[in-house]
Amino acid sequence: MGSNLGHLSTLLPLARRLREHGRHALVAVRDVTLAGRMLGPVGIPFVQAPLPTVFGRVAQQPASYADLLRMQGWGDSVQLGACLSAWLQLLSLYGPQLVVVDHSPTALLAARCAGIPAVMIATGFELPPALQPLPPFPGFSGATAAGAALAESQVLEAVNQVMARLRRPRVDALRDLFRVEQRWLTTFPELDHYGARPDECYVGPIGQLQCGEPLDWPTGTRRVFAYLRCGTPGLAEILRALGNADAAVICWAPGVDRSLLDPLKHCRVSISPVPVDLERLRDQADLCVSYSPAGTVASTLLKSVPQLLAPVHIEAQMTAHRVECMGAGLTLRGRQDEKSIGTKLQHLLGHSDFKARAHAFARRYKDFHAARAADEIVDQIEVVIAKNKNTGADAH
Repeated sequence: MGSNLGHLSTLLPLARRLREHGRHALVAVRDVTLAGRMLGPVGIPFVQAPLPTVFGRVAQQPASYADLLRMQGWGDSVQLGACLSAWLQLLSLYGPQLVVVDHSPTALLAARCAGIPAVMIATGFELPPALQPLPPFPGFSGATAAGAALAESQVLEAVNQVMARLRRPRVDALRDLFRVEQRWLTTFPELDHYGARPDECYVGPIGQLQCGEPLDWPTGTRRVFAYLRCGTPGLAEILRALGNADAAVICWAPGVDRSLLDPLKHCRVSISPVPVDLERLRDQADLCVSYSPAGTVASTLLKSVPQLLAPVHIEAQMTAHRVECMGAGLTLRGRQDEKSIGTKLQHLLGHSDFKARAHAFARRYKDFHAARAADEIVDQIEVVIAKNKNTGADAH
């Protein structure tokens, strides 16, 4: 269910390490074009993941994980059954010993039906607390326990209609779906969308972007890195505020209309439509402006960079809320004009409190290394495979 580069960048280091261990890893992806750009150059095979093709019109944001599933086709037994059958067919054709799931609940249900061991990686949002029913999303006035319970009952009704047709055991609670061999939260407790959970295994972000474009900072004493996409709330106003800011700006803006970007082409703003080499930039950035993707937020906070966030969807809003709770950034809410955004930019650049709190976060995790975290996950995957070696296929 995840889009853009974040999920692929997380799966890539695992697939590469599994291959180094002599394993054959096949990645089922939502977007084959993105996969071709990221996985293709390093020889990781991929296929199109089964996806629902028709969604009902949604007038509001989901209020719980069960609500999100309902909106993604799990409230319709015909649609869910079709996607589940396609996943089961894919698993049957490939014959894996293990399924590694990243924000793919239907794949998780398929592995359960097929009796194939599964493990999970998640940022926090994709792995709700193991309560019955699953809880509402925290921090939203319209998200209630009663609404979450109703959504879960509707989803379970559709799930169990499908289970009955497939002659599989009933699913009594959605939390049972997440009872896998092992699971890792690829984030930090402070950024967990549900808040810190002492019973989960946090390993930190392992995302790996390949071959980002190397860009040099334009002239300026203060430096702002921006990652903005079409659909970002207040995008035009944010871009104008960046263009008028007293700072050097590098903006990664995939898919953004050129009419919004062309006016910014001057000596203090550099714009790229393709991924940039963030490793080179975040060490020197004074501020990160983004639509609040979890990976970008975490990786820049690790370099003591405060945040200005314009979240569009519920997951990004929850990430932004956690950053605000840390005191490491500000969120753009409601209608914002260029002046108000510019004021927040200058406030973040000019007040040391935000930098100090971002630095405190970075100091807590100064010994974190993404490569080491990925190694740890793959080593534990090997343990799971060894434990289940007599229950799976032979070659994968």
